Amino acid sequence: MRALFVTSPGLSHILPTVPLAHALRAAGHQVLYATGGDIHGATEAGLCVVDVTPGLDYAKVFIPEDSEVSDPMHGEDVGVDFLAQMFARVSTVAVEGARKVAASWRPDLVVHTPTQGAGPLVAAELGVPAVELPLGPADGEQGLAALIRQAMAGEYERLGVTGRPPASVRLMPMPPSIEALLPGGRSPGDWPVRYVPYNGGGVLPDWLPRTDGDRRRIAVTLGAIDARWGGIARLAPLFSRIGAMNAEFVLTLGGGDVSLLGELPDNVRVVEWIPLGVLLETCDGLIHHGGTGTMMTALVNGVPQCVIPQGSYQNIASDVVVARGIGFRAEGSELGADDCVRLLEDEAIHKTAKVVQDEAGVMPPVSDLVPRLAGLTA
Repeated sequence: MRALFVTSPGLSHILPTVPLAHALRAAGHQVLYATGGDIHGATEAGLCVVDVTPGLDYAKVFIPEDSEVSDPMHGEDVGVDFLAQMFARVSTVAVEGARKVAASWRPDLVVHTPTQGAGPLVAAELGVPAVELPLGPADGEQGLAALIRQAMAGEYERLGVTGRPPASVRLMPMPPSIEALLPGGRSPGDWPVRYVPYNGGGVLPDWLPRTDGDRRRIAVTLGAIDARWGGIARLAPLFSRIGAMNAEFVLTLGGGDVSLLGELPDNVRVVEWIPLGVLLETCDGLIHHGGTGTMMTALVNGVPQCVIPQGSYQNIASDVVVARGIGFRAEGSELGADDCVRLLEDEAIHKTAKVVQDEAGVMPPVSDLVPRLAGLTA
């Protein structure tokens, strides 16, 4: 079987699909990515990629010059309709490149993220099954993919594609109690699959393992996008207030400028990058921005979360964290030692985080889905 992965650009969209791609390859199937943007996320995972939008500046696609919203990812809550229109633009620029790859490679199956509408279009045009892989709460809402398709009606009409893929399946990596919190609730037709954190590989530092008697550890991250856009500066108040705590803080920069934080106390360890899943295995709490992959990685590790969202899609993750009782929300400018103590000491949050971790752990492994996916092409 040949499986073509068509994802939205950006590491946060590409990396969560890698475990499924690896599982397919391990079972003897062929995998190819047709995507753009941060394609190194796939190539560094040992996967082959065709860049369907070489040289394209996606910032201008996400935020056109005539846009009334200057920062749809971190500003005001723009609503699902706006996000559908935005990702329809992102999808449309990838259509021709994805069609070209599909026409020459002839996949038997198309795997796509919900925000990449080029995937189901290509599947419908070829007459092959389409498999939707949500990444978490931000794109797991029922109906988002349908809204993107609706916004791409002009592309379907231009290409004369009137039908749908012969089979459409949505995989569901969120535990049932998390999925139930999304608008529309649970979908009985979804195929559950265990979420596997994938953040790349690397040489781990010698300080990472902990021994009995070590201080408790809190990880702090704003992901790659927030950090690179200067958002890391909003952590400065936190680090000015936790120097006296008997706890270690590990800040992952993700390309951010550490000088924006001023002088850091001795109990803050700064790293440019470390695989988040491996780091969280050693942590007692996590402070983060509300990224879907970050939230899901903490969830499957049973780590309590403090979310400091800036708006838009980040509020979706923070709302789910609060509603399920696996963490709490805070304002970045007000975050301090009391919040960190709560993150470490709140027994109810720690207990619930462990319950949800166990719930995620009994979901079917990715390898179990491979024969079912192959069955779609029979």
